[in-house]
This record gives sequence, C-alpha cells and structure tokens, in this order.
Amino acid sequence: MRSILILACTCLLASASDDFVMPDSGNSILSGPNVVVDLGQNNFTQFIQQHSIVVAEFYAPWCHHCKQLAPHYEAAARLLKDSENPVAFAKIDSTVEQTLAQEYSIEGYPTLKIFHKNSPRPIDYDGPRQPGPAIADYMKKFADPSWTPPPSDVAVLTSENFSEFISNQELALVEFYAPWCGHCKRLEPKFEKAATLLKKDTNIRLAKIDATTHADLASSHNVTGYPTLFVYRKGSKRIVYDGEHTEDGIVSYMKELLSLPSREIRNVNDYKSLFQKNDRPVIIGVFQNEQDALYQLFIDYAYKTRKIFQFGHTFEKLSPLSDVQAPAIVLQHHTDVRSKYEKEKFIFNKDNAVDNDIEQFVAQNQIPLVGIITQENQRNIYLSRRPICILIYDLDFSFDHRERTQYWRTKILKVANNFKSKCTFAIADEEKMSTLLKEFGLEDSGEDVNVGCYDTKGLKYRMEDNDEFTSESFEEFVDRLDKGKIKPYFKSQPIPKQAIVNGIHTVVGKTFDKIVNDDKKHVVIFFYAPWCGHCNNFKPTYSKLARSYAGQSNLILAQMDATANDIPQGFEVTGYPTIFIVPTNNKPVKYDGNRDIDDLVNFINKNIGSRTEL
Repeated sequence: MRSILILACTCLLASASDDFVMPDSGNSILSGPNVVVDLGQNNFTQFIQQHSIVVAEFYAPWCHHCKQLAPHYEAAARLLKDSENPVAFAKIDSTVEQTLAQEYSIEGYPTLKIFHKNSPRPIDYDGPRQPGPAIADYMKKFADPSWTPPPSDVAVLTSENFSEFISNQELALVEFYAPWCGHCKRLEPKFEKAATLLKKDTNIRLAKIDATTHADLASSHNVTGYPTLFVYRKGSKRIVYDGEHTEDGIVSYMKELLSLPSREIRNVNDYKSLFQKNDRPVIIGVFQNEQDALYQLFIDYAYKTRKIFQFGHTFEKLSPLSDVQAPAIVLQHHTDVRSKYEKEKFIFNKDNAVDNDIEQFVAQNQIPLVGIITQENQRNIYLSRRPICILIYDLDFSFDHRERTQYWRTKILKVANNFKSKCTFAIADEEKMSTLLKEFGLEDSGEDVNVGCYDTKGLKYRMEDNDEFTSESFEEFVDRLDKGKIKPYFKSQPIPKQAIVNGIHTVVGKTFDKIVNDDKKHVVIFFYAPWCGHCNNFKPTYSKLARSYAGQSNLILAQMDATANDIPQGFEVTGYPTIFIVPTNNKPVKYDGNRDIDDLVNFINKNIGSRTEL
C-alpha cells in the first residue's frame, strides 16, 4: 500500500455534479467533464498501481462537508492532471465500498489519503480543503520526483536489538504485530503520529516488532493476539498497555506515565488527603528509603493500576501509621464504607515478595464488606467478583443525608457478614447507576431500596419490587438465592403476536432459548439496535437472505433487538449489527465477514454443511 492523510468532519448531503464549473473562474482548464475518478473494490488496486501519486477522497453521499469540498477537489484535479508531474485524483463512496473504508480506518468524512509510489504506506493529507489551487499547491511537494517520505519515528526492533533498546530507554511503548493483521494495519498510522508527537517534547520512544518473524521473543512475552502493546521503563518490569488505540489516547497515556503514580506523604494532612473518594481503596507504601526492595515492587504495581486505586507512600513515621513497621504496604478503606466487622488496616510485609504477591494481597482486600459500586470501579473491581448482590438506593454521604444513607447500609451489613463467604455485596446510587435499575427491570419500582444480583454465569436475579426491604426480607432472599430457589430474571420485550414476518423470526428474551437453542434446527441470529444506521442498511440484505433459504426447513433466520432484550452468555455483542449462527450442536459461531449476501451464504453453508445457490 502507499500513503495517507486525514481530514476529519461530520456531515449532511453531498454529491458531485456530472459537469464541473469552478465558481468565479474564467479559465477554460477548469470547465468540462469531471476528471476525478470513481473507485471501488473492482478497480481500486489497479488504479493505485497505474499512477505514481493518487489522492483518494473517502466520502459519504449525505455528507455536507464532502459537498463543499467537491468543486475545489475537482479544480485541483484539473490543475494537476496534465502538469509536468501529474497527480491523479479519485473518490470512493464509503457507504457503498465499506470494505475499502474499513481497510483504511475511515472514521469521518471526507477523509483524504495520498498513495505515493515512494511510500510503503498511505500518507495523511493535512493540507487545505479550498480553494482548488491551494490543494494543488499542497500536492506539488508530493509530485516532485525527488520526494521521499520522512523517516519513521517508530523504531523497528528485532530479536537482536530488542533487549538493548528497552534497557536504554527511560520509557518506551513496543507493539508486537503481524503483517497480515487488520487491527495492526489500522493502528499503524495512529501509532506513527503518536511517535512523532511524543518525540517532539518527550524522551518517550515507540517501537514495533514483527511477532511472526521473531516468534520466540513474542512467545516469551506471552503474545497471543495482535496487536499487543507493552510499556517498558528502565529498571522496571513491563506492563501491558491498556489505553486507547488512538493517536491522542497513546500520547496522553504515555505522558501520564512520566509522573510517579504515587504521592509522597510527608505529614498527617497529606495522609488524610488521600481519602477523598469513598468508592476506592487507598494503598499506602511505608518504607525506610527508596532502596527498599518492596518500594520498587510497589511503584511498579502503582504504574499498572494507578487508574483504579489511590496510591501514596511515605518515608516518615506518621501517627496514623504508627502500628506499621517499614517496609510494608497498607490497604485502607474510607470510613464511609468501613464497618465494625472489618479491620481498619490490611498490612502486607512479606519478605522476598514478588509482584504477584502484591496483586493477590490487593485482590483479597480491595472490596469492603459493603462497598460502593460506581461507573468507574464496576468493571475493574466489582463485576468480576460474582456472585454479587447490588443494593440500589439514594446514596448521599453529605452531612445532612449521611445518617439515612448509612441507615440502609447498616441493615445490609448484617446480612453481608452472614453470607460474605458466598457472595459479594455492594451499594449503588439509583441516579448515577440508573442503568443497573434498567438491567433488572426495576426502573419503575417504588421501593426505597432495590436489589439485583448476578450469579457466576452472569444470570440476573432480583427482589421483586412488591417485597418490602428489611434486613429479614433481604436475608431470606439471599438464602433462597444461595439455595437455587430464585428464578433468573430476563429483560425481554413482549412476545410478538406475529413472530415470523417475511421468513424472519423475531426473537425476544423470553423466547431466545426456545428458538435459538433448538437442537433440531440451525439458527442465524442478527442482533441489532433500532437506532443503528448500519443495521437499517443491512435489513434488506437480510430479508433477501431469508428468501433464499425459504425452502430449507432445518434453518431459521432470526433477529433480536439487543437493546431491549438480554443476550445470553456465549454471544459476544460489542457493536451492531452482529450476526451469529447456532448449528444444531448449539455452539454459536460469530460472523466476521462482509455484509454482502454472497459471503453470508458461504458462511451459512459452511456451518450447516449444505449448499444454497442464489
């Protein structure tokens, strides 16, 4: 491939006319039939290979900014078409050529990319968008036969130079990639931009290594998928990069690592200031000096989890920590969530500790008996600790309302203490965590306290909203839940009166198991969202697919609104539309091909062992 540059925007209605006239221009070179070439999957590669330099605009017909660009883009194309060093101009309708748009990571319209014979990858176009002569002037530097792309700011690593590179860098981000990996290709221009930005004002370096060529090194790093990114800091262990795969995300994540992840505590006020939030534990390192072996392990762990916990460390003898002998690590919970059933401090002081020891210590003690679940901590701390019961009510720890908030929590604590070996317990604010109420169908409940629980399989259970909440009623509910006497709750639309329309079965939560897991029939299930434009565009194709299989009695084509019904385990739906086939062995297979009918037919035939011709 060759090169790229992006113009991002948002859009509303556009298309170019068959005949072009440049506004306010009397030059005859700027009139006549369009010279911008329409490209698609069938002629894209050939066109790029036939021309030394191509500017390609990815557009959408409805895009207002694309419409504004069109006459100026056409003018630039005319100016450079027959110049001494010609440049070819092309355009691609991204709504039709979705495969091409996906291959080049098109995220906004219009996006312009430059394909140049001297560049192994696309170059970002970041020049002017009007007038036409300005676009042409910008492109002349690329048209110069002597032009070559600037050297990459991403270092290329091998098994031979890898160790030397990471040992010499104060801070580095290394990508393990595979040349054939689509995700890696989409990350590449963002990774390149981030490397250039970081090089300007920091010593942070970005590097990449082909994991297929240097498989032994990838294996020693437990690389099992691509791309995999690791952060390396001189003198410290690597950490897995878990930031966004965007230019800005990489830059901000790496810059954040330039500062120490733990605040030094010099006095009692510094110590108290760590306890600003009551929904996360505070982890404090108590050391004699920075040479303590535990200090470096503590700092390494803080780098990995700085977004989850609050960290502090001290080399002083402070009264709140007078019972802690250095070196040690202390985990404490805010007084709002600490109870009489729990320790004030959890202390780790193991000799010859390794990083896994600290991880286990924190995992065992990070959740109080009844903690507070929030949008920020639910993923990293709570929802992995199933079974879990979440009690949802009006939380307010301000002075005037603290007593009422703790009144309900005190009732919960007694039950939680009796069942702490069997279940995790937490409270959540009904306004900030209103999505939880909707998850359990309790958004219209009139109760002061609502209860929703997840089991280890992800099934949901709830106290019905006609059950008055007391310590006794809650304990009875938890006991029955523990003994398997509560039926799971499924969010579901009503069962439709006419479940089959034009050969497509409409599935809801209540009918999913009966229809989709029917071991006598193969089932294709299309998960959609009503507001999803891609889903609406796909529906005519899906209807045509249903018609093509209308005579096949052992195959069902179904659809389900994934926003209004619970999706059972085994069906990973992270975007729309998502399609699965469930053969008679009831093992779902996710479809990851193009959304055209030929590919869908091939996918279905492959998984049901038959052949259908359109």
